[in-house]
Amino acid sequence: MQGFFQGISFRLAKVGVIVALLVGSLMSAVQIYIDFQAQSKDVNNLIALATDVSTPPAARAIHTLDNMLANEVAEGLMGFDFIVAVTIEDELGNEIAESRRIPVNSSTVWVTKQITQHLVVHSAPLYIPGQDDHGLINFVVDMDAALASFYKHSAVVISIGLIRSFFLVLILFFAFHYLLTKPLISIASQIKQINPGSPGEQRLSLRGLRRDDELKQLVNSGNQLLDAVDLALAKRRAVEVVLRKSEEHVRQIIDSLPVWVGARNKDGHYIFANKALADFLNTSPEAMRGSHISDFASYFLTDPAEVIALDNEVISTRLSAQIWEEKWLNAGGEEHSMHTHVMPMEFYDEVVALVVSSDITELKKAQAQMEHMAYHDALTDLPNRSYLVERLEEEIRKSDRQNFFGALLFIDLDQFKYINDSLGHPAGDGVLKHVAQRLMAIASENDVVVRLGGDEFVVVLTNLGEDISGAILKAEEIAERIRSHVSEPHYYHDLELHVTCSVGIVIYPDEEAGVHELLRFADTAMYQVKEQGRDAIQFFNKYMADKARNVLVMEGDLHRALEMEAFSLQFQPRVNVLTGEIVGAEALLRWNHPERGAVSPAVFIPVLETSGLIVDVGMWVIERSLQQVKEWQRMGLWTRNMRLGVNISPRQFRSSQFVDDVKRALRDIEFSAEMLEMEITEGIVIHNLEETINTMTTLQTQGINFALDDFGTGYSSISYLKKLPVSILKIDQSFVRDITVDRNDRVLVETISAMGNMLGLEVVAEGVETQDQLELISQYGCRYYQGYLASRPVDPNAFELMLEKKVIAPQ
Repeated sequence: MQGFFQGISFRLAKVGVIVALLVGSLMSAVQIYIDFQAQSKDVNNLIALATDVSTPPAARAIHTLDNMLANEVAEGLMGFDFIVAVTIEDELGNEIAESRRIPVNSSTVWVTKQITQHLVVHSAPLYIPGQDDHGLINFVVDMDAALASFYKHSAVVISIGLIRSFFLVLILFFAFHYLLTKPLISIASQIKQINPGSPGEQRLSLRGLRRDDELKQLVNSGNQLLDAVDLALAKRRAVEVVLRKSEEHVRQIIDSLPVWVGARNKDGHYIFANKALADFLNTSPEAMRGSHISDFASYFLTDPAEVIALDNEVISTRLSAQIWEEKWLNAGGEEHSMHTHVMPMEFYDEVVALVVSSDITELKKAQAQMEHMAYHDALTDLPNRSYLVERLEEEIRKSDRQNFFGALLFIDLDQFKYINDSLGHPAGDGVLKHVAQRLMAIASENDVVVRLGGDEFVVVLTNLGEDISGAILKAEEIAERIRSHVSEPHYYHDLELHVTCSVGIVIYPDEEAGVHELLRFADTAMYQVKEQGRDAIQFFNKYMADKARNVLVMEGDLHRALEMEAFSLQFQPRVNVLTGEIVGAEALLRWNHPERGAVSPAVFIPVLETSGLIVDVGMWVIERSLQQVKEWQRMGLWTRNMRLGVNISPRQFRSSQFVDDVKRALRDIEFSAEMLEMEITEGIVIHNLEETINTMTTLQTQGINFALDDFGTGYSSISYLKKLPVSILKIDQSFVRDITVDRNDRVLVETISAMGNMLGLEVVAEGVETQDQLELISQYGCRYYQGYLASRPVDPNAFELMLEKKVIAPQ
């Protein structure tokens, strides 16, 4: 019954009863109201009729004072059921007739009292003809009796309305039950029988009914929903399968990673760990799940409380943290360096700390090795320049703070290139290793031995005492020991190799000099030794600093001179000894400084050579001199049998573009190569003889002539004459200068001239300044000469005037 009373049909019937009662009551109330109005109208009409009928006789009874007639009138009015009392009064208010009865006390009196008065008094005047005064007839109306028929009719109306509502509700109840409730019960029953795991296997239906209403739509929608749910479940099962496989793959990937992966909750218990971490801790991922970090305290060097505190900070702040290096110990006690990231991670209903650690042990070793390589020389394993700069800065600060002196020794091996060129680099490397070992043997524990590169070494002597004189003596003593030990023989296979060194020394600290200045000062002192003959030591002094500074300033000025074309050429004639005829000229470079005036070539040419500017300037000399001679040739002042001599520096000659640049200049200027004579020195020849011969031969095939300049100043010049493709031999002016007073110079000039003539070479004597010198070289067979006797070097305009004369008379 509880299910029935909770059913839709009962609830709908209940609602129907209420609605029917309300509607029936409303309709009955309207009907009753209408009937009440009609009944009230009828009562009023009857009262009016009774008044109209009784008034004339009552008036005559008063006029005639006929009490009997008055009583008859009163009794006649009492014949109406709803009149319960009648009185007739004369004009003086005397009651002449009266009739009464007790009103019937019915069950509807209370209703009458609600809608009107129970007893209503009506009065009507009784006029007597010819008199102004009138009597009065009064009667009391019982409204309950007057409305009795209305009450009966209303009871019938209400009863019929109730019966009608009852049957209507009953009909609606059965209609709702069979049309709605029963189908819904069937649908609900079918829904209960649906298998949640496979909803698509069953369908909803309305048996025995052919309909196309909301229930049918509900059934269709339900079936569609079942299909959708079944499809969704199928997809979900597929996704679950994929997720399971994906989870397995992710797990495999995490276990395959070479890094440690684990997750810990705020209490320090592991939620999970990958295989790499578990293997290191000598356990399994399954066994680690739920274990506390303190269980593995023997494997790491950090306090577990600190680890848990960091985890909690990451979990609470939701900010990642990094541990750049933490130390762990494996089961064998070997130390491992780990770089760890701790990150917050949502894990089901809590936040945990995801910990990923990378083993950087090998990286640290590699970094240490790389750091060692960055600060040490690969060949000798000595510290390099980078280490020297940092260490020397530290030593300078320490010496300045503690008031003691130190020394910087710049060591360069003398002519070390010969060993590499003749025996190869393995032999040179062996010598460098021996030198490094000897320097280390001499240096004290606190001293620093550095290889800068090539054959250059630096030794930093620390704490030589507070007295500068004593510091200088100690530095000199150690430098001499170094020079002596380096000079001892070096053995390479069966060869005994000898090498010397040049040592430049500078004392520190110096208020005006930092690390790089000290290195430059020591280097300057070392090069001073080179200039003075090598295999010695030299302390740096103010003169060297000024000289080095002047070189740097001059180098900058030379750069600007080249850019602004501030160089010029002068030409010195070459003259036939016998005829005095000009047979050619030597082009000489000149530089007129805007502030210093004319600068000697002996001053600025070496700077051009060391700075590398000689390559560009030398090519400028060739091109400009060729253009000038070409102009003189066009004017008819220069013939094809005359030659232009141009000095070629060693660095310019060894340039990889030298040959191509010369060919290009000859081609662009359209200059005959036979008129060009390149003057080379022994400095070119002694560096890689074979390469020198190849370059000279290539240019000689173009028609260019070569002259060996300053012949006799080198110990091996004679041996080169057999191999070099030279056609001119120029005797150095140092032999010619004293030829008239020095017998040895005369013998040398005579010998060189005779040798050149026998070899078929043209012999030119340089520096002829007197007539006596000219007569002597003529006797010795020199064919041509240059010197102040003929002319000093002059500018192109002055030389043009000489060419016009063709012959130079000795001055």
